[in-house]
Amino acid sequence: MLNPKQIITDLRKLGVTKDDIIVVHSSYNALRGNDKIEGGPEAVIAALKETVSEGTLIIPTLSYKNVDLDNRVFDVATTPVCIGIIPETMRLSEGVIRSAHPTHSVSVWGKNAKEITQNHYKDHTPVGVNSPLSEAYRRGGKIVMLGAPFARNTSMHGVEEKMLPDYLFTTNYDYEVTLENKEKITMNVIRHDFNGIEQRYDRVLNILDEGVDYKVGDVLNGRSCVMNAPAVWDKALLKYKEDIHYFVDPRPRT
Repeated sequence: MLNPKQIITDLRKLGVTKDDIIVVHSSYNALRGNDKIEGGPEAVIAALKETVSEGTLIIPTLSYKNVDLDNRVFDVATTPVCIGIIPETMRLSEGVIRSAHPTHSVSVWGKNAKEITQNHYKDHTPVGVNSPLSEAYRRGGKIVMLGAPFARNTSMHGVEEKMLPDYLFTTNYDYEVTLENKEKITMNVIRHDFNGIEQRYDRVLNILDEGVDYKVGDVLNGRSCVMNAPAVWDKALLKYKEDIHYFVDPRPRT
C-alpha cells in the first residue's frame, strides 16, 4: 500500500515548494503501478493541496468528449471530466473553482483561485489568454507531469494558439454554458482538430535546460517531470517560429 504523503516528499525533490502555482497532468495508474494508494484518488488530491498549501493547485478538467457537436451543453457544476480519475476527483473536491469553458475547463484550488478562473468564459479558443493555464504562465507557475506521458502537456496548446499552425483548429460552434451561479450564457468556441496529427509535446524537454528549467524523477511509481512554465512557453514559442511542426508528427487521418 502506497502512502499518498510520499507525493509531497517526491515533489519537493523535484523543486515544488509550498507557495508554488502548479499545473498538474496526471496518470493515476502510473502513480500506483502494481500497488494501491491508501485513500485512493481523493488522497492524491489532498496530498497535492498539501504540497502547495500556501500556493495554488491547477488541474485541467477537460470535457471535449462529453461536450461535442451533438451535445453542445456545459454545466460548470455537473459536466464530467473526460481525461481521468484525478481530474474528475479534483472537480468534485472541496474548495475548488472550475473555470467556465465547454471543452477545456480548468479547476483551481488555493491562492487567487477566483482571479485565475474568473475570465475563462471570455475566450474564443480552448487555451486562450484567459485560460488558467495562461494565468499560470504569467504568474510564474510550474507544470507537473505526474506520472502522465510528457507529451500530454495541455499548456502547449496555449503556445500553439499564439502561432496558429495549420493543423490546430476546425470550426467554431455555439455552446450553452451554465455558470456556477446557474446563469446561462452562450459561448462561441472554436474546436481543436489534430486529426492526422500526433502531439509530441514531450519534445519540449529537448529545448529546455535540465536542472534549471525542469527536473525528472519518480513520484510514487510514476515517472514525473516538473517544468518551469515560463521557460516552457517562451522557449517553445521560439521553436514554433523556427519550425511550426516541431511538436507534432503526421499520422493517418480517421
